[in-house]
Amino acid sequence: MAGAEADADSDEELARRVQSGDREALEQLVRRYVRPVHAVVASFLPDPTQVEDAAQEAFLRALRALHQYDPHRPFAPWLYQIARNVARNQSAAQAVRRTEPLPADGPASPQAAPDLDTERAEIRARVDHQVALLPEQRRTAFRLVDVDGMSAEEAGRIMGLSAGTIRAHLHNARKQLREALTEYAAGTKGHGG
Repeated sequence: MAGAEADADSDEELARRVQSGDREALEQLVRRYVRPVHAVVASFLPDPTQVEDAAQEAFLRALRALHQYDPHRPFAPWLYQIARNVARNQSAAQAVRRTEPLPADGPASPQAAPDLDTERAEIRARVDHQVALLPEQRRTAFRLVDVDGMSAEEAGRIMGLSAGTIRAHLHNARKQLREALTEYAAGTKGHGG
């Protein structure tokens, strides 16, 4: 992200250009924010298809609302708020019509032990569940930094928070996950695991 984008226009300048009808500026903003928007919506939605749909919807809503954006204010938190609202709305709508998914257990490999596949799926489900239980800002900071590989500074810019606040959210998220998963691991040892 350093090289060419370091010399590029600011987000706010690109937003001004998009407001004037500049399609190239729009493409630059989308390229710049496609991963962060995906990470934000993924902190609310578990299914990759839903994440993709929500990210596209967030960009469409941002484009429709861009005439209301004030270029004197930071762009990233404005876009973050739109992505967050879209994801929240889709998550709430999904909760209303939630059904239990069928297991997607296919044979992993001829050598893989069925118990190992089951254990991996169980651990993955447990981790996903614990991440979903994190408070919203911790969950989003965790996804942006630990899953998506952003720096605390980049995540802070997107979320409209200081890098120190992001680090605090990360510390607390990691601690909460570690504690929950340690309790889970201790509980499974007594079950012959």
